[in-house]
Amino acid sequence: MKALFVAGGTGGHAYPALEVARECKNSGAQIYWIGKENSLEHEFSKKEGFTFESIKSSGFRNKSFIKKVLSVFYLITSFINSIFILLKIKPKFIFCFGGYLSLGPGFASFVLRVPLFIHEQNSVAGTANKLLAHLATEVFEGFPKSFKRNLENINFVGNPVRREITSFTNTNKAVTSTNKFKLLILGGSQGSTQLNLLVMDSLSEVKDTKNWEIVHQTGKADMEEINNFYKDLNINYKVESFIKNMGEVYSNCDLVISRAGAMTISELLVTHTPSILIPLPWATDDHQTSNARYLEGLGAATVLESDKKNISELASLLTRLSVNKEERLSMINSAKLANNQQVTKVILKKINESIKKNS
Repeated sequence: MKALFVAGGTGGHAYPALEVARECKNSGAQIYWIGKENSLEHEFSKKEGFTFESIKSSGFRNKSFIKKVLSVFYLITSFINSIFILLKIKPKFIFCFGGYLSLGPGFASFVLRVPLFIHEQNSVAGTANKLLAHLATEVFEGFPKSFKRNLENINFVGNPVRREITSFTNTNKAVTSTNKFKLLILGGSQGSTQLNLLVMDSLSEVKDTKNWEIVHQTGKADMEEINNFYKDLNINYKVESFIKNMGEVYSNCDLVISRAGAMTISELLVTHTPSILIPLPWATDDHQTSNARYLEGLGAATVLESDKKNISELASLLTRLSVNKEERLSMINSAKLANNQQVTKVILKKINESIKKNS
């Protein structure tokens, strides 16, 4: 069986697709991938042994008139190129993971009557997936009710998480008996400078950090300032621009402070890690706030706005959670109850059932 995956642009689209593609390959499928040349998805397609096809695409939002015209041109050419790619490969199905890259191949699959499956990672569905949902055989959601319209073909399954992280998942994770408090700060993504400043100002107000251990991931631009901050604070710390062993770090920490991207939320769930989430305020459709509120609603996180007025509130939260082991344990247990580690298997089973039903 030949399976064609379409995902790229960001790791948020590409990594969930990679996990489903791996599951497909393990079941005997031959994997093809449409993405952008010299991209993240291009690199791991080589590594995983997938056959890669490249197309060009560009979003429409917040663009000048000329760039919007260029985006339309890319959409038309990606649609035409996708027609030829599909005719050449003749896949059993096509699986799109959102982003404007998906539109051309998605429309091509509809024209050629190739079964189309889509997956939405965020709590608010993106434009491309909204358009393709009406053409899809089945729609999979990372968060419940991400599509506001009632569609009969929607399946809430959760987000596939990288095996590099799930391999470290500790199903027996609990609060340690030691007095050490291990804090992980993820400040290396979008809006990282604002988040890092908020965290540093808050830590300056925390009175007792002698038993704390902090791992702070940040962009290279903020490395020197953050290193100097911790030196002056006289605290046990490590500042990293990139964390390779993310699963291990999650499994060893007591609390995470982070933005609220879809895959971060899913990683926190799968590793049963308590968190303080500070959503990126200018994210498209404010989807990070919706993502964060979902985890908070499960009882596995606390949400704060990314605002200087919350410096003291964050300091107070950190002080409380550093010593309140029962509250952290409650968050851990809430994450365990909500987590589904069999996402890729559930998706693949549904795809096979759907193909058999419609063949």
